[in-house]
Amino acid sequence: AVCAAGMFELQIRHFQNPHGFLQTGDCCDLQASGGQRCSARDQCDTFFHACLKEYQARVVPMGPCTFGSGTTGILGGNSQSLRHRGHDAGGGGVVDGTNGHISISFKYAWP
Repeated sequence: AVCAAGMFELQIRHFQNPHGFLQTGDCCDLQASGGQRCSARDQCDTFFHACLKEYQARVVPMGPCTFGSGTTGILGGNSQSLRHRGHDAGGGGVVDGTNGHISISFKYAWP
């Protein structure tokens, strides 16, 4: 008998959103006076969501994550570089996503 199993892993090392916009183009939080720019005082609560699905020529963010999904915790504000402790660095088993690491296990043949 053969059993297919594995792990998809993603490590966020740096993210940058200098203007504090959501994917929709709106401000993350309070808008600065004048309505033209987002407030620099109240930054975004940035996290990442990874969604594994079938190949799409044009990526559609909605719909089911057929092959699994994972989310980080809140990593910081608008821009940040993250420190990463590798698996061989001793104790690198932080699993709550606060270090920018997402692991998605699967138990099927990878398509």
